Amino acid sequence: MWRVLGLAIVALLFGYGLIRIGVGGLLLAQSLDLIQVTDLADAIAEVKRFTEARADKEFVSFSVSGYSVYIMVMGLLLAAGAAGVFCYKRWGFILLGLYLSMHAALFVNYQEINPKLITLALQIVMLIVLVYLRPPRSTVSVA
Repeated sequence: MWRVLGLAIVALLFGYGLIRIGVGGLLLAQSLDLIQVTDLADAIAEVKRFTEARADKEFVSFSVSGYSVYIMVMGLLLAAGAAGVFCYKRWGFILLGLYLSMHAALFVNYQEINPKLITLALQIVMLIVLVYLRPPRSTVSVA
């Protein structure tokens, strides 16, 4: 039962990472005019409105392309970290910690409290549960 829960959490995090990579990549391609998709144009406009509305209080300013790359990097860290945890590797937890730090940094940067904060809190809980359910295994080498 606990093993299945650990695997389910890893799968959720891995899938969410892939979604972030895909969305970030599509937004980046759209913002660089490499593709032209109406729904993505609406998403780009929404990101632009979001960043422009907070321009006076943000610590680090992001262009739409920069924000898209940031989302992609978060996705890469999340997917790779989940893969590492699946393989019981310590670096998986480190990558997940970096992802969570980047996610939290967005809230700090924009000084924003919104419902996505619940997602961040749930992911922190999932990481804590994973440390218990799928702790990294030490590798023993024979010399």
